[in-house]
Amino acid sequence: MRTLGILSLVLSFCLGGAGAALRVSLPPSFGAVPIVLSAAWNLFAEEGVEVEMVPLPAQRDRLLAFQAGQIDAFVTDLTGALLLVSSMPTEAVIAGSVFSAQGPRAHVALITPPGYSRISTWQELAARVRKGDRVQIAVPRQSDLEFALDELFFKSGLTFRPDGYIGQDNMLTNASWTLFGMVTAAALPQPYVDYILNYDFPGKPALVVLAEIDSGDVPPDVIVFRRTALNRNGAAAAAFFRAIRRATVRLNEMDRDELVTTGLPVAVQLFFPGAGPDPAKPEEWARVEAAIAAIVLPRFPEPAPVDATMFNRVVSWAMRKGYLRAALSYAQVTTPPPG
Repeated sequence: MRTLGILSLVLSFCLGGAGAALRVSLPPSFGAVPIVLSAAWNLFAEEGVEVEMVPLPAQRDRLLAFQAGQIDAFVTDLTGALLLVSSMPTEAVIAGSVFSAQGPRAHVALITPPGYSRISTWQELAARVRKGDRVQIAVPRQSDLEFALDELFFKSGLTFRPDGYIGQDNMLTNASWTLFGMVTAAALPQPYVDYILNYDFPGKPALVVLAEIDSGDVPPDVIVFRRTALNRNGAAAAAFFRAIRRATVRLNEMDRDELVTTGLPVAVQLFFPGAGPDPAKPEEWARVEAAIAAIVLPRFPEPAPVDATMFNRVVSWAMRKGYLRAALSYAQVTTPPPG
């Protein structure tokens, strides 16, 4: 915890290399972790690429910055990427997935405080939905989380009212709404699921997991590049992805204690900005550390082409929801990660 400012340092200057820097912005998601650690471990400089991390607080800010030409690339969910490339087909391209949930463990969970919601099981929630009762779920609209929730309800023979989805792309805000009974439940991804379940504080309500969403129904985090940046600085983009691949190998080879020691300061700032405890209160730090220690770390896959089947599933869903006006061609809006 002594180096809690490491992420702000990483985000404040350019790293090594010559030529024009690649300007990249990141969300608080697992897809950002290998990129942030590539910077912290100096891998970009070793690969000879200059990368400028551009800190932006919200998905909307990253989209606007990309549209305005202020960043060359950013990590986002697949739904957000599809909506962007549909509006900028000649300039935006999905340059591969940078994280996908793998294995039997669920990446997304639906969580509720039964003391407020009066719901303790999935069956009770399903009964309320069938009756048409007012049920509100905190989830970002037009997002992979909304897609995953719709898939969950569909597989259960349920149709959830669209006006029941409310929320922001700030997972901490959605979690807070849930903790204080402002919504019926929240759909949260990892590591927020493990964190909210294990972070303890006086007066915290009991929480239960109503449902876990199979990893196969969760689209990947992807990286969107400007085509002009790829064409102008293809060698830099290739070096950028080589560094990320090195970071994923290093992440997966590290034992948990080493990874927590190395990555804990970065993780706190990336996933929980502004939510850290008072450094003068050791008991608060102990609660944060206990919650983070309970997080089950995933295996980080190397950057890869976006799965075409998942791409088409999300496109079809987005068209049914009215988010996309027309289908998108996988071949036209995606490209394999260079390097």
